[in-house]
Formats: sequence, C-alpha cells, structure tokens
Amino acid sequence: MSVDGRILTAIQAIYDAALDETLWTQALAALTAATGSQAATFWVLDSSDQPRLPTLTCFNFEASFIAEYQNGMVPLDPTVQYLVRHPETPVVHDGLVITEREKNRHAYYDWHGRHSDTRYRMVAQAIPAPRVQAGVALHRAGRVGRFEPADINQFGDSHRHLSRALAIAFRLGTLGTLQQCTTDLLDRNPAAIVLLDYRRRVVYTNKAADDLNAQHDGITVAPGGVHVRDAANNARLVRLIARATSDRPNGAARGGIMRVERPSGRQPYGVFVTPISREYPALSSIRPAVCVMITDPERRMPATNRVRDMFGLTDAEARLANLLIAGAELRAAALKLGITYGTARVRLAEIFQKTNTHRQGELVSLLLTAVVTE
Repeated sequence: MSVDGRILTAIQAIYDAALDETLWTQALAALTAATGSQAATFWVLDSSDQPRLPTLTCFNFEASFIAEYQNGMVPLDPTVQYLVRHPETPVVHDGLVITEREKNRHAYYDWHGRHSDTRYRMVAQAIPAPRVQAGVALHRAGRVGRFEPADINQFGDSHRHLSRALAIAFRLGTLGTLQQCTTDLLDRNPAAIVLLDYRRRVVYTNKAADDLNAQHDGITVAPGGVHVRDAANNARLVRLIARATSDRPNGAARGGIMRVERPSGRQPYGVFVTPISREYPALSSIRPAVCVMITDPERRMPATNRVRDMFGLTDAEARLANLLIAGAELRAAALKLGITYGTARVRLAEIFQKTNTHRQGELVSLLLTAVVTE
C-alpha cells in the first residue's frame, strides 16, 4: 500500500475510533504504520491543577512504563508542559520543545531513556470542547531518527480530520456519560419509572419498574405500554397518559395521579403520570413524551430523612409525607400512623406551609424530587 493509502486508512481508523472508543488502539496502530513510527498514544490532557492525563490509550508501549509515567512523570514531561502553554498549536514536535543537547541533561529524558527506546515525538492536538485538550502523539526510536519537515507537514495535513474526529468523540462521550449518570440515578430511585413515547410505547424502564413487572401484581409493563389488570383502572390510566401526551392549544399537556388496587391484597400502588418535553435532537434514538411513576407502599421507602431535612419537617410530618409520596390517601395514612384523621389534616397543613404548596397533588409532585435512595 502507498504512503497516501496508509494515511487514508489511518484517517478512517481515527473516525471509527471516534464512534467506538474501543478502536483507538487499532487507530494508533494504523497511524504508527502510516508515519514510520514505533509507538503512539491517544491522550486527553487535564491541566486545571497540575498536568495529568486522565485518558491515555497506548500502542506498542509497555504497561509498566505507562503506569510509572502517569503516576509521577507527566508533570515533568517537557512536551506536556509545552502543550499546556500552547493549546492552540495544532502540531507540536521536538524542535519546538527542546534541543537534543537539553534532552541529554534533562531528568525526564534520563528516566525515559531507561524505560523506552523512543526518543522523538510529534503531537497533533485539538480543543474539541471548551477547556478540553486532546490529541495523538507519535513516537520514534532513536535509531530511526527524528520527524523531518515532510513528516510534520503530512501530519499537519491530516490534523483537520483528527480535530473533527475528536469533536465527534467528545460529544458522543459526553452524551454517554450523561446517559450513564441518568440511568444510575433512575435505577437508585425506589419508585418504578417508565418512559413512554408519543405513541404510548415503552422506551425506558428503571430497575424498580422491572422488579415491579416481575411481581405480576396488577400492573404490567410491556413494549406496547403500561397496563392495569382491572379494566376500569386501566381505562383511567389510558386517559391520564392520553392527556399527558395530547397536543393542547397552549402546549400545556398535563398528567395526573391515581391508585391501583392489587390482586394480592397488598396496599395499592400510587401512579403518577407526568408529561415530558418532546424537544429532542433530530438523531435521537428515543423520544420520551410521558413519565409514569409507580410507587409501592409495601416497599421500604428510605426518603423520610431526606424529605425531613430538605423541607425542615418534623419526624412526624416527614413520616406522613412519605406515605403520601407512596400513594396513600390521607385517611389511610392516618390509620397506618396510628393518629386521627384530624391530626393528619393538621400535620398536612403544616407540611403545606413549609413546602409552600396548597394541594396534595402539588405537594406530592414536589416531594417526589427527594425520593432518591442514599
């Protein structure tokens, strides 16, 4: 394969790695072959405190060498120091950083020479997002020789592809991180959470929803939607979901709250239906339009302390609030707490005042924001 062919193959490999980060090693191997190098790294630089490389994917370096480098040598590396000071320079090579005579007297290169036969380096870098510096470094052994002007120019010609690929990788990586954080947070919620699209089909369930579905106790979550075993309650749920997904003239779709009796005779589920904004990117794979949250009073709800601390409630008020979150009616909550209905109403009035709410539905919607497990 010609040099140009190897370069094109390497560029394609970089774009592939941008879409799938597990392919970076293959992309580095292609770059190494195309540029007459002996090793390569893909890196992300964090210089907020002192220089460090939280991401460093390597090709043809010993793992022990890289571990020692990351654990103490990164701040001493003259090339890293230069990159920190010159983030806008697209291609950095040894001639810009240090002379050969200085290398021979530098502590970092003394350490480097004892662990690796690579001596020359050329780096292409980009800023794929504000305050994010990333790039690819090529390494040559001393016996091969330094990167010549022709090598530097050729690497510079491919820089725009690297810059685009890194921007793509950063956006996808950020999206993946946010999705993972969101999934972890939703899975920690003791309430069953089901997201439906505008056709009322299920596009997401958290762990609690999967556990609830496995119980077969009055509510079924299937790809086609959420269904209640009792026909009358199922019709009511259908109406609430339809109302939440309807296109109202003022755009103010709204859901609602209901209880669902369980064939097992256990305490009823509390079901909360809430519309979700449908403004999503054009290429989004899912487009949730409504959230169905199902609470199980029989399940231990660890939110009492959190609700108490968040809104300054007393222990007694927090216990009442927790039962309301779980879907209990006020009379049932009073019975469970062993207090009179009148006492429960007084406590509810105090909770309204402390949370600046006026209706039980409004209160429950607010309190649900605190129902996340420790």
